[in-house]
Parts: sequence; structure tokens; C-alpha cells
Amino acid sequence: MAGLERKLGETVIPIALESLTGMGLLTGGAPPSFMDALPDPMKLDPYQIGFVIVLMTMLYLFLKFAFFKPVTQVMDEREAAIAAGGAAKAEAAARVELRQADYATRLRDLRGKAFEHRKALAAAATLERTSLLEKARLQSTETRSAALEDLKARRETAKAELVAQVDALSESMVQHLLKQA
Repeated sequence: MAGLERKLGETVIPIALESLTGMGLLTGGAPPSFMDALPDPMKLDPYQIGFVIVLMTMLYLFLKFAFFKPVTQVMDEREAAIAAGGAAKAEAAARVELRQADYATRLRDLRGKAFEHRKALAAAATLERTSLLEKARLQSTETRSAALEDLKARRETAKAELVAQVDALSESMVQHLLKQA
């Protein structure tokens, strides 16, 4: 057993000392390098670095053509659609402005025509009222004249009747007074 311990001790102690010197704890006075201070899995391997660079390049190219290109294309199409919508909106706004100006012009013309029509109707109504008033005045004047003539004729007739009655009464009184006398 003592031989086993010796053999074991010979291999264990140098490995332990080697690992301690690799960590920078037992250095012989020389400063350890950065790579020597790293544990074994952390040491940089140029093959692994190259593999990661190639892998990242392939991932970049795959994403660029499989993912970003369609996304960029969709965004470009969307941007074009928005620009086309903006152009359609501007065109629609211009058409609306044109129609509003046309509407305002037509409305102004129609209002002018309506004003002229109301003015003509008012003039026609005034003329009609004047003619009706003239007819009514003429008719009332004729009726008044006819009534005055009728009254004159009746007055003359009544006067003549009264004169006849007065004559008859005076005759009858004269006769009656003569009989009494």
C-alpha cells in the first residue's frame, strides 16, 4: 500500500500543484497570462471561434433572405399603399374642393334667381293688388253713382208724391172748410 500511496502521491500532488499554478495561485513570481488564468472550458479555441463566426454568418444570411427580406418587402408594399392612399386622399380632397366651389357658385346663382323670382312675384302681386283695388274702386264708384241716382229718383218721386199728397190734403181741407163754412 505504501507503494500505492507513493505512486498516487506522485501523480496527485503535481496535478494539484499544476492546477493551482494554472489559476494563478502558485506562480513562480512570473505574472500569469490571461489564457493561463482561465479555466479549461473557458479557454478560447480558434476552431470554435471560427465555427461560431461561420455559424453566425450563415444565421445572418438565412435571416436576411428568409425573414428580413419578406418583412422588408411587406413594409415597402405597405409604405407604397400608404403613399397611394395619401395621393388618393389628396385627389379626393381636390375633387371635394372643386365640388364645393361648384356648389357655392350654383347656390349663389340659384339664390340670385330666387331673389329675382320673388321680386317678380312681388311686383306681379303689387300690380294685381293695384288692379283689383282699381276694379273695386270703379265698381264702388259705379255702385255709389247708381245708388245716388236711385236716391235722386226716389227723392224726386217722393217729392212728387208728397207734393201730390199735400195738394190732395190741401184740396181736401179746402173742401172740408168750405163745407163747414
